[in-house]
Amino acid sequence: MVVNARGPFSPVRSGALVGVVLAGGEGRRMGEGVKKPLRLLGGKPMVAHVVERLRPQVMDLVVVANDPDPAFDQLKVPVIADPPDIQRAAQREGRRLGPLAGILAGMEWSLKHHPHAGWILTAPADVPFLPLDLTVRLCGHMHVPEPDVLVVRHGRHREPSLGVWSVKLVDDLRRAILEEGVRRVGQFAERHVAAELAWPGDPAPFTNVNTPEELSAAEARLARARPRSRR
Repeated sequence: MVVNARGPFSPVRSGALVGVVLAGGEGRRMGEGVKKPLRLLGGKPMVAHVVERLRPQVMDLVVVANDPDPAFDQLKVPVIADPPDIQRAAQREGRRLGPLAGILAGMEWSLKHHPHAGWILTAPADVPFLPLDLTVRLCGHMHVPEPDVLVVRHGRHREPSLGVWSVKLVDDLRRAILEEGVRRVGQFAERHVAAELAWPGDPAPFTNVNTPEELSAAEARLARARPRSRR
C-alpha cells in the first residue's frame, strides 16, 4: 500500500506520537574518532539537528545511544540504551544488533512513560535535514484500517528506519530479535501490515550523512541556507 504526501509547511505536532532517534550505529564509514551522531555539523552534534527538527513534531522524544557520552547531555532529552537482554545478545554475537534493537528500546520507553501513546516515530541520527512536516504527513495517512508500520519512501529508495510503528508489536519484536535472529528492519516490518508514504519531489530532506565527504557536503548546505548578514 502506497500513499502520497504533498509539499512542506511549518512544524505541526501529532498527538499520541513519541519520537525515537536511533543513535546507536557504529558509523564505521565515518572513520575513527568521534562517534557519528556526535560529529559536529554547523557547530553542534549531528544528532542535535535531528532532535531539534523532530522534537516540535511529537509529544515526547527519546534518543537511543549505546555508548554513553557526556556530549549527549546537551540534547536536553532522555538518552537510553538498548534493553539489557538485547545488550547481552549483542555481546554473545560480538556485534551490534542494528536499528531493530533501538526500535525495541523506543517502544519499551514509550510504553513505560506514555502508556496511552500507541505509536512511536523512529528516525536515524544521520538525517539532519528531516522535513518539518514529517509527522503530520505520516499520521495524516494512517488510514483505517491502520497499518502496523508506515515507512517513508522517496523515489525508489525506502527508509526502513524512518517511520511510524505500533507499540503493540513490542513482544513480537523482542521474539524476532532474541529467538529468531531477525536483524533487518524491513524483514520484521514485512511480517506485519506495512505501508509506505511516498514522498514527492526533492529527496534532499532525507539525505543520510555517513562519510566525511557527506558531512562536508552537509556543512556546505547549511552554510548556503544561512541568511547573509547585511553590510
